[in-house]
Amino acid sequence: MNIDLLKAFVTLARSDTYRSAAEALFITQSALTKKIYRLESDIGATLFDRNRGGTKLSIVGECLLPEAKRVIASAEKFDQLSNQVATGQSGYLNIGFGISSFDIAPRHISEFKQRFSDVHVTLNDLPSQTQTEQLLSGELHIAYSRLPCESSLSSITLSSDRLCVAINHSHSESSLTSIFASLPYLALRPERGMGLHQQISKVATELNWQLRPSQFADDILTLLSLVKANIGFAIVPESAKALIDSTIHFILISASDYQWDIGVTWNPKFNNPARDRYINLLKTLEHNKKV
Repeated sequence: MNIDLLKAFVTLARSDTYRSAAEALFITQSALTKKIYRLESDIGATLFDRNRGGTKLSIVGECLLPEAKRVIASAEKFDQLSNQVATGQSGYLNIGFGISSFDIAPRHISEFKQRFSDVHVTLNDLPSQTQTEQLLSGELHIAYSRLPCESSLSSITLSSDRLCVAINHSHSESSLTSIFASLPYLALRPERGMGLHQQISKVATELNWQLRPSQFADDILTLLSLVKANIGFAIVPESAKALIDSTIHFILISASDYQWDIGVTWNPKFNNPARDRYINLLKTLEHNKKV
């Protein structure tokens, strides 16, 4: 149905005469008459009873008027929404994050939602490989991940992270040698953090550590809880400090391959105005940090 014709119908129904309705629509009476006749032709019924005193809704017109108003209101709402979506002020974002961004990702989302409350955001803890796969397929819009990323993806660097040995505070005075000798090694399942697993393996090789996990955890919080319970030690990103209290002591690892960059990654192949708004906000926040 032509919205322009429906607007002519509703405006004439609200007015006393064709003249006042035409003035309200900023068109001539002749143009208005043509619109009404065309709509009546499309419907196959007369919408107005015409006489010298003016116009009056016919039975058909009275029945159709409420629905015409609803359709116009719906069309106006659609126009408003489409403009907001096209400019990134509305829509939805699927965001993935990993171990090293447990702290920064929620803060960035909070900043974004304060500015663009009509954008629906979902945040999921995903392994780095899954993030890459979903970015390439378009299922994921933004990922907080270890850099560098897949060559077809775009990214900006936000921070860096490094490896630490996490132990119960009761062992804070112990050396790494005594910790490794006396405590079981607790590890995150490799498939839950392949990048972290590879980083630890490189460092262990460089420092000649013999790391044999006695227990695996499915997520970083569970791993830290096991350390807090004094069940053993773990090797985790330094950023994990934000997830736990002072009952866990962190010892930085000194090795040539113990630090890496963390950034936001996205797939420029897919158009998403809300994503672009998010990325631009992050760029602004990073610029303000440096100023």
